[in-house]
Amino acid sequence: MNGLIDKDSRVYCRQGPQRLLPISEGLLSGYTFVFKDLFDVKGYVTGAGNPTWLETHNMAEQTSPLILALLSQGANCVGRVQSDELAYSLNGQNIHYGTPVNPIAPNCLPGGSSSGSAVAVASKDADFSIGTDTGGSVRVPASYCGLYGLRPTLAKFNLEHCFELAKSFDTAGIFTRDLDLMHKVFEVLNGAPVKGESAQTLYLDKTLAAQLSDQRLKRLQVCCIEAGITLLNGDFLAKYHLSLEAISLLFRTVQGYEIIAKHREWLAEFGHSLEPSIYQRVEWSRTISAEQYTQAKKRQTDFRLQLTVLLQQQGGLWLVPTTPSGPPSLSLAGDQLAKYRSNLMGLTSIAGLSGFPQLHLPIKGLEEGPCGISLLGLPDSEGDLFATAQQLIQGKQL
Repeated sequence: MNGLIDKDSRVYCRQGPQRLLPISEGLLSGYTFVFKDLFDVKGYVTGAGNPTWLETHNMAEQTSPLILALLSQGANCVGRVQSDELAYSLNGQNIHYGTPVNPIAPNCLPGGSSSGSAVAVASKDADFSIGTDTGGSVRVPASYCGLYGLRPTLAKFNLEHCFELAKSFDTAGIFTRDLDLMHKVFEVLNGAPVKGESAQTLYLDKTLAAQLSDQRLKRLQVCCIEAGITLLNGDFLAKYHLSLEAISLLFRTVQGYEIIAKHREWLAEFGHSLEPSIYQRVEWSRTISAEQYTQAKKRQTDFRLQLTVLLQQQGGLWLVPTTPSGPPSLSLAGDQLAKYRSNLMGLTSIAGLSGFPQLHLPIKGLEEGPCGISLLGLPDSEGDLFATAQQLIQGKQL
């Protein structure tokens, strides 16, 4: 039998499209991809990971320019894939469609909200995929599923005809198993070739270093030595009294207010259709006042400026633990998962609040499970991230 009926509905969306053929030959000819259920395709309904959203919205009138760009360069689309509901989670679980199985850690979360995008690539159903990243939704599933994952500079990719979660943070992102392919896909979506230079110095903030297991830190140190890159410690976060909890709360305040501002009417009528923990976040977001939002936006601006000045002075790239550890177990209790999520968002919110690009690099064979490290740089430094990553992966530690 052929068609969607054969595909795992925890990963693939029933509303289709099942396939989109290339428009012409190009840089991505011969490669296959999938896209997250937030990007529009003309003639199909975007479901945003929630069946009620799917039922209450019309067919898209236009196709995402990102999908068109990939098809125009020869890529072959092999399906639309699932998302956490309204992209408002980092777990990869969906009570309506089921949780996609993490191919390299079957008893653990796959990560979200771009869960289907990550699982399809990790399962080798597709060569690459596109997802979205607001609070970590590309970087986290890339970490949990052992993939390369890129959150580009804010506003780098065109997000017309795509579901909006929080306008201050929404980005599109890329998953691949191969760094060279990541570079190719980025150039296609960027609309121009990208070159860069490898950083000779990487900085690891002491607050962030504390999130690394001894094994992961040791592997990172040896990797830098093998690559001829100097690894230095810093104390930026402590200097500005920025705990991971404070960073997470700042991010969630801006995000939450903007979610309500964008989707207030739908959430008031249909919010009960959401998974309880997601709806609980919606209810918390309703309590954020306009004054709290304005103050949070000011603090976000200050954070971005301070981090910009620091990176300009340092002249290198930052290292950021993408996740605190390998993927949490599927059986982890709800209260423990909520605590883990808050700590996780402290890490992912650095790129979110600053708008800086972040590239996740998987580290193989860790006792804690699939995870890795990220490179973070100034806006539009993706070329440097790729060049530095290429230098790092030449050794035996990544």
